[in-house]
Amino acid sequence: PTLTHWDGLASPACGRRCSRRRVCRARGRHCFCLRAMDGLFEVFFSGRELKGSPSPRSSAHGLPGATSAGVEAYEEQRINSQVMGYMPAAPALTQEPAPADLHNLPDKGRCDDLLRPGRSAELLHALPSIFKNDPPVNCGARSELVGLSCAYRERYATEVFSPAAVSRHLQLARGFWQPTPQDNVANLVIPPGARLIVVGDVHGQLEDVLWIFFKYGPPSASNQYLFNGDIVDRGGHSLEILLLLLAIKRDDPASVHLQRGNHEDLQCGIHFGFRAELQSKFGFTAGGTVWNLCCNVVFPLLPIVSSVLGPLTGGRRFCVLHGGIPVDCPGQTRPVSVKDDLGRLNRLVTTVQATSDLSSHILFNLLWADPAEASEGKRAGNHGRGNRFVEKDTAAFCEANEIAFIVRSHEVPRSLRGAVAMHGGKCFTVFSASNYMGSTGNRGGVFMAEVGKGLQLKEHSAPPFHALADIYASNNLYTANLAERLQEAEQMEKQSFAQPEGEAPAGASPRSPSGPASMGGSLRSNAEAQLQQFVMERICEQKDQLFIEFRGVDYEMSGLLPRAQWAEVMHKNLSPLCPEVLTPPVLDRLAVLWGLGDPVGYVRFLHRFQIRGPDEDGSAPDLMREVSKLRRKLLDAPAQSLEQLLDPNGDRSVSRTEFLNFLPQFNIDVPLPHAGALYEQMSSFVQQDPMTVDSAVLCLAIMSRDPPPVNRWSPIAEKIGSEIARAGKSYAYAFRFWDTDRDGYLSLEELQQGLRQLPATQNIDSASIVNFMSYIEGMGVSNRRVSMFEFVRAVAPRSLAMELHQTMLKEILKRVWICRPALQTLLAQADPRATSRVSVDDFRECLGMINSELEQRGRPLLSDIQVTAICEIASRGSRSVQYDRFIRGLHVVDLELAG
Repeated sequence: PTLTHWDGLASPACGRRCSRRRVCRARGRHCFCLRAMDGLFEVFFSGRELKGSPSPRSSAHGLPGATSAGVEAYEEQRINSQVMGYMPAAPALTQEPAPADLHNLPDKGRCDDLLRPGRSAELLHALPSIFKNDPPVNCGARSELVGLSCAYRERYATEVFSPAAVSRHLQLARGFWQPTPQDNVANLVIPPGARLIVVGDVHGQLEDVLWIFFKYGPPSASNQYLFNGDIVDRGGHSLEILLLLLAIKRDDPASVHLQRGNHEDLQCGIHFGFRAELQSKFGFTAGGTVWNLCCNVVFPLLPIVSSVLGPLTGGRRFCVLHGGIPVDCPGQTRPVSVKDDLGRLNRLVTTVQATSDLSSHILFNLLWADPAEASEGKRAGNHGRGNRFVEKDTAAFCEANEIAFIVRSHEVPRSLRGAVAMHGGKCFTVFSASNYMGSTGNRGGVFMAEVGKGLQLKEHSAPPFHALADIYASNNLYTANLAERLQEAEQMEKQSFAQPEGEAPAGASPRSPSGPASMGGSLRSNAEAQLQQFVMERICEQKDQLFIEFRGVDYEMSGLLPRAQWAEVMHKNLSPLCPEVLTPPVLDRLAVLWGLGDPVGYVRFLHRFQIRGPDEDGSAPDLMREVSKLRRKLLDAPAQSLEQLLDPNGDRSVSRTEFLNFLPQFNIDVPLPHAGALYEQMSSFVQQDPMTVDSAVLCLAIMSRDPPPVNRWSPIAEKIGSEIARAGKSYAYAFRFWDTDRDGYLSLEELQQGLRQLPATQNIDSASIVNFMSYIEGMGVSNRRVSMFEFVRAVAPRSLAMELHQTMLKEILKRVWICRPALQTLLAQADPRATSRVSVDDFRECLGMINSELEQRGRPLLSDIQVTAICEIASRGSRSVQYDRFIRGLHVVDLELAG
């Protein structure tokens, strides 16, 4: 659709004519000068969609935008809140590669010549063809694919660009910007007859950059582009976007301008995909060298603000920054000055750091902060994404710096449009990565700023690589008529948006969508997959609290709750983590997707979601399932045989070694580190190390994904167990005492004699004893005899079983999972050359430091045994740990689906 221009002018009164002879229209408190149509006004200020433009949100029933934006905000807050505590103030970025490291990089990539001076136009035309077989970005639904959507992987260095050529090319940044505060702010003057196109976040989605250049023309002195940060991370082609933009700037310096976003940062690149992308293309050694160049040379040199003169009337300027206006910083007493404050900052640092002074707070908020509509929203801000700023902050900033408005990026508009306006037309957000992460369903947008015409919003939906390859092959961007090409592009997008859900436009490949509406089922399934994964991860992190809450309303301790009550507990505990995502309708939808019945077995439900290591998937051995298998094999074993197997040396205790040797005898498939952790959990539960034989029998007998069934005999069994415990005896001891013939089983007569020794059952009649024996046999095998396992499982208090269930929820990798941002940061500091490998000793030391993070969160600390087990899992028996592989490989699986 054709949209209006916005000149940033406000009329003194509603209905009066401004100097441009246009009638101003009032919306609420404000009155704005609108030129031509009021379409921009309607999109930005009324929240209505333009006529004839279906909302991408509808293609996935409202899931994509809310889920992807909410998930991204949560992840960034979580990572920053951990990482900033371990980053010293204003640290050196990383270790810049030594000349020898650069000299030894592999050379001779097939496309290296395209990076040579004067060949940027050829590079631009070649990229769609080079990557025509690459899949669309899908890291929203599959977080393990962050940074990994390039299909070349290990072939990249020979078939595309070599690390040597890339390293030489990246060092062009040294000639574009100086490492001095004077280059913090770029003063851009757009001459008459030219225009500036402001591009928001593209996040490694090269398809959007190529489509923007096709649709609006390649960069030139008269068609300038300003990329407002967040070029890297998420998608798998961040490197190619950097290479392309640097090449164009080298060949035509005035045609393209770059500035830094919050993701052009050492810490963000570690956690959000750019480092993973470089490692997948060049390997750990060469990839580390390229990574260090980006972190030491390219990112810190990028300007952090642009002041733009020319597009607005009256010699007014507007300001382009990535995140927001720094407000409420410690020691701040006035609006930040672009010239004085921003012009003096040390930008040559990571932005995710321990903010210790006013300058570091200003830098962080400049790249991270978000706007809020009202003071309530401002108070709801989280330090993980900076201090939120409201309309009065924006107005004060604009007035103090004599600018008309600010243009920012940093977040997908809630409307899923390409841009949104706030704060009375003083704050504009533009976001350019369409269908962000493959699961958002948003349109991308750019702002055109033409001399004398103000801002104009343009939106797009980028086609996939295979379509771009065909489009670029039949068009020369530097000779084709721009107006005709724009009309052609808009017609293609119109056809794409008009397609019925799930249908591909004519000529489009069914394997890749070409617009939000045509994504249909794939967008919906991607959004639902992202939603499920996000909630599964939060369940794993909150299992302890969820179990306590479930058990608190399960008055019979049956392990079952009505689904409505299950949903109430889930919402109460999970919604505060991410209110925009974890809503009651979402939980209802997930209950259906997970096939939950009514009532819900909450022990089994919590157990179904497990944290796995990099070499494990859903088919890997499940600890609880394997122990349940063991219990079933031992249910009818005679007591003497069972005790001999557990305690071969006869000292009445079960040591860790004896337990580890016991499991393989029954083909129990539990890796040694996990078996050791199981022993520690059991010994911690009974508070014995080593455990007695009777305690080991108790743990193995009552450990299960499903508590014993509740019926009218359950209270009697509870009373029997209480009588035994009150006498100071173990349940296994009572079994042996009642087994008068020493055959390892209780007969009906032995059971009767034993029960009549207890006050609670001394008057029990024979018929009831028969029925009670049937109840006990219901725990195992019905054969008119009771084994030790059956007896202990029947009489042990249900509260004891529930406590053991809670103990078993503490998976060995859970605490690493929770603190993985901090752990990865610490390990990266121990690896200045970015090889992604540290010694086991360094890994162990970093795990020890993680205990402080756990302590702050009120979580149990890692024991020495657990640290040793985690080291064994991460190192896979070697002397070093590939820590990026280990941490990125941690993931959550749904065992019900895997099974």
